[in-house]
Amino acid sequence: MPEGPGFTAVDLRPLSEGEGTGAYCVNDAGTIVGESGSRPVWWDGDGAPTPFPVLDGCSGGRAVGVNAAGLVVGSLYVGEHLRPVCWRADGRVRALDLPDGAVSGTACRVNARGSVLGNVMWPGFRWRALRWGPGGDAVELGALPGDGETQGHDLNGLDEVVGSAKNGTGARTAVRWTSSGKISKLPPPRRATACGITDSGAILGDGVVWNRDGGTVLLTGGPEFSAGQLVRITGRGVAIGWGVTPDRRGTCARWDPDGRPTVLRPLPSDDASTCFDIDDAGTVVGESAGQGTVRPVRWDTDATPLPLPSPRGLTAIVAQHINASGTVIIGYGFAADSSTYRGIAWFRS
Repeated sequence: MPEGPGFTAVDLRPLSEGEGTGAYCVNDAGTIVGESGSRPVWWDGDGAPTPFPVLDGCSGGRAVGVNAAGLVVGSLYVGEHLRPVCWRADGRVRALDLPDGAVSGTACRVNARGSVLGNVMWPGFRWRALRWGPGGDAVELGALPGDGETQGHDLNGLDEVVGSAKNGTGARTAVRWTSSGKISKLPPPRRATACGITDSGAILGDGVVWNRDGGTVLLTGGPEFSAGQLVRITGRGVAIGWGVTPDRRGTCARWDPDGRPTVLRPLPSDDASTCFDIDDAGTVVGESAGQGTVRPVRWDTDATPLPLPSPRGLTAIVAQHINASGTVIIGYGFAADSSTYRGIAWFRS
C-alpha cells in the first residue's frame, strides 16, 4: 500500500474481476460505501468489498450515504426505475416507501438521527423532494405556488432541508424546508439552488451564505478569480468552491465565515485546481491539473497543496470526499490492466 505525505493509498477492489468500482461516502468509523459494477457494496480498511443485500425483484444498485451509526442509504434498480432503500448497521435492507402515484425515487443523504433525504418521480418525469423520518415515515416537502417540481440537495441534523423549486412559470429558485416540511424562498440575492445547510442554519448557494438571522455573506474571489460554483459548507461556516482566474484557469478556494477567501493553488507543476469536499478542521480535497494530467490533492489548513499517492496497479486521478474527522479520503483512479475506473481510499498514517 503506497504512502504519500501522511496518507496510505488502498485500492477499493471489485466483487468480480474486471468490474469498475466507485466510492461515494465515508463516515468517521471508516465505513466506505459505493458500488462494484452495478451492485451496492461497502469496503473494509484493506479494500475488500462486501455486497449489501438487495430486495426481491431488484437487479442491483448503489449505496451513496452512511451516518455515524452505520445506517446506509442508496437506491436499487427495479427495471427502468429506482427504489430508495436503507441498510441497517447489521446489513438488513429496508425499502423506503414511495408516495401514492410515484414511480421512482432516490435516497441521497442521511443525518445522525437517521432521517433520510431523497427525491421521488411521478409520471411525466416530475420530481419532488421527500424526507423519511428515522422510523421510515415519509414527510412531504411542500412546493411553491403553481405546484412545480422540487429538488432536495442537503439535510442537516435538525431535519431542515435545502434545495430548489420551480414556480408556476417554471423559474427555479433556492428554497429551504422546515422540519415539518414547510417551504420558503431564500431572500435576495436570488439564486437558482441551495446546496448545503449546517445545524446552525447557515445555507450555502452559489456566491452566498444565508444565515438563520436573515443576514447574508457574499463569497467572491476578489482580484484573483471570479467565484463560480460553491460545493460544501462546514458546521463552522467555512465554505469551499471554485472559479476562474483572469487568464481563464480554474482555481478553487476556501472562504472563512466572514467571506474572506484563501486561494487553494494547484501543485507546483500544474496550472488548475478543483475542490470537492472539506473536513471539520478545514482540510480540503480535490484535484490538480496540468499538461494533460489530473492528480488527487489535499490542502491542509495552511493551504499548501499536497499530492496523494496511487495504490499499486492504479493511477490515482481525483479525491472527492473526506470524512468529518479527516482520517479517510476517498476518490478514484484508473486501472490500465482492466481498463476500468476504481475507487481509492487514503487512510491517514
